Amino acid sequence: MLDFARAWAGGDRLALIVSGSHASGEAVWAEHEGRRVSLSDLDVVAVVPDAAAKRAARERARAASDGLATRLLALGLAAPLEVGFHTPADLERMPARPATLELRRHGAVIEGDPSWLARVPTWSARDVSAEETLLLLENRGFELIGAECLRDRAGLAALQRRHAVLKTALDLAGIEALAAGEYPDGAAARVARARAHRDRDPAHEPPWDEALAWRAGVLTGDGGAAAEGELARTIAAWVGLWRRRVGDPGDPARPFAAIARVAARARARRRVREAVDAGRAGHAATGLLRRVAFAARGTPQHRLNASAAAYLIARAAGIARGGAPDPALARDCARVLRSLGIVSGGDATARELFAAWNRGVAGGRRTEAGR
Repeated sequence: MLDFARAWAGGDRLALIVSGSHASGEAVWAEHEGRRVSLSDLDVVAVVPDAAAKRAARERARAASDGLATRLLALGLAAPLEVGFHTPADLERMPARPATLELRRHGAVIEGDPSWLARVPTWSARDVSAEETLLLLENRGFELIGAECLRDRAGLAALQRRHAVLKTALDLAGIEALAAGEYPDGAAARVARARAHRDRDPAHEPPWDEALAWRAGVLTGDGGAAAEGELARTIAAWVGLWRRRVGDPGDPARPFAAIARVAARARARRRVREAVDAGRAGHAATGLLRRVAFAARGTPQHRLNASAAAYLIARAAGIARGGAPDPALARDCARVLRSLGIVSGGDATARELFAAWNRGVAGGRRTEAGR
């Protein structure tokens, strides 16, 4: 699998560093058609000499994207290969994010001088900003929306669906820790920390026990009917955490009250700048004219993320009603979605949202099956 990263980085690459769950030993593997495949992303940091080498590497990676998921699956990777290309200066300026903390803790230099890892900044959890924490939470919302798109799918897609849900459940524990300036090492430690600081009914927590068993390889298979309950609990927990992060009291009479404010949280100058800058995250979600028209309501990424929050709020409410949607709430949700200018708010909302996130944020590397 790493031969792809080597080819894209080029012959003058300086180092390849594996990060994420494959470096920390927490990657999830499953049985599919009689063989083991990994459901966890393979995260690689490729260090290249300069900006020109970085541009060339990115172009080679883009050119190889067609059919890549099929080739990776043949090699045993049922998840994306995420390769980040960095110059030495980029490596030294990596921002304070959970991924940077994990890289510094567990990164494995598989090619190049091991001292490259020492150039990664030694950020602490307290250095991770509230905005970065919220963006992480919002991105995990799209994992749940992707899982929603996979209802009634079997085989590998069902395994990937369950993995997306249980991975998100564990990430919620990490986000709770980050919000308090902490980030214990390992999923089990983060869940233990979240439980120790909770004063809520355990019945309302995400499926952490199932997620830890899944990560440990004790829980296997697509879960069948149990997977539906895991998804429902994780959506409810996501909405609860989102409300706490954005200061939304969750008034049942005004379930979408915070959406417009969260979408427009960037300053006006940034909203306008990002509407016209094609290099900004989220820009591919809609066309230029539409981005400019809706600039007053938020950057493309913030409006996209707020749209996902509105969708999940409505889903959580439906789940609380036993799965029966409230027609009035559905109409309100559709109106809110249309006001943000990302999706139509019609029957295909989940697929529209996931596709917009894939184009605008995930670089086209995700499918509904999480690949």
